[in-house]
Amino acid sequence: MKIIKSESKEWLQKEGYSKKIYLNEVDLGHKGALVQKLRIKTGESAPVHHHEKQTEIFYFLNNNGYFVVNDEKIEVKPDDILVVEPFDRHIAVNESGEEFLYMAFKINYEENDLFWD
Repeated sequence: MKIIKSESKEWLQKEGYSKKIYLNEVDLGHKGALVQKLRIKTGESAPVHHHEKQTEIFYFLNNNGYFVVNDEKIEVKPDDILVVEPFDRHIAVNESGEEFLYMAFKINYEENDLFWD
């Protein structure tokens, strides 16, 4: 059993978003597995990008933003799940007055599998 306390993890600032890495492949015993929480602040967006190997499964904690996947706008609500597959171009956008929060469960994750479009 493992329990991860959110307050024990630090926010890592990236371009247009920040993340907390909760579990990695060593913690989970599965190569390419990663679990993280993402935050998009008001008026920000994670730039358009894609991955060639990884699949991302997003679980939404609130509805303070939206995704655009392959030029299709996806409105999300809490408890919705979005699966973004390899080569899907995607962006997360927050035009609300509150933080946009969601979880990412990554399969086949590799650090260098991120391509800005």
